[in-house]
Amino acid sequence: MDLETFGIISNISTFSVLLPLFVFFIAIYKKNQPYTVKVLGVLLVIAALSDFLSAFLHAHFKINPNPIVSAYVLLQFITLSLIYKSSYTRRWNKWMTNVVNILFTLFALINFFFVQGVYGFNSYSFAVSSVIFIIYAFLFSYQVLLELPERHIERTFMFWVNSAVFFYFGTNLYLFATVDQLLSQQDISQFLLSWAMHNGSNTLKNIMFTIALVVALLNRDQR
Repeated sequence: MDLETFGIISNISTFSVLLPLFVFFIAIYKKNQPYTVKVLGVLLVIAALSDFLSAFLHAHFKINPNPIVSAYVLLQFITLSLIYKSSYTRRWNKWMTNVVNILFTLFALINFFFVQGVYGFNSYSFAVSSVIFIIYAFLFSYQVLLELPERHIERTFMFWVNSAVFFYFGTNLYLFATVDQLLSQQDISQFLLSWAMHNGSNTLKNIMFTIALVVALLNRDQR
């Protein structure tokens, strides 16, 4: 993959977060939104700041964006975990998310400061968080199958959030687990292709988040 094509895909991915953010601000304007919608909005704001700040600092000052990306990974983990904790109905699942949140935070900080480094790409944190979120997504899907809370599950906020999480982290687990090897081999073409895949899945994730927020907005308006 050439740099020009990669740049186009990267820009689309960066700006795609504005779509769910726009719907979120409409939802906030209408007020009385549920806790999960507000937390997702916080995540979207953090994602937008991370993406635009990283791109700006790297483009204009050649500053390594990895510290910002690593911080985003941790904040993303915490906010998404809070969404799942609120959505689980079983007490054990809620307790588990609290414990995993603490353990992952410790792991990510140790990896950030002592293992892969402040300026290194923290692929271990990416990979571990991806595995955990895939497990979270499976647990929520199992809960839905057992309880069948809605006749039309596609009309629920968490269906689309869970689908986005499963798709995004499932797609990118391979990338997070192998990017260090690609860097060590200096295979630039494969490296760009892998990150283009990541950017594409990030764009689709943001589209699913947009649908989730639209569904939440419509459900709120119908009450």
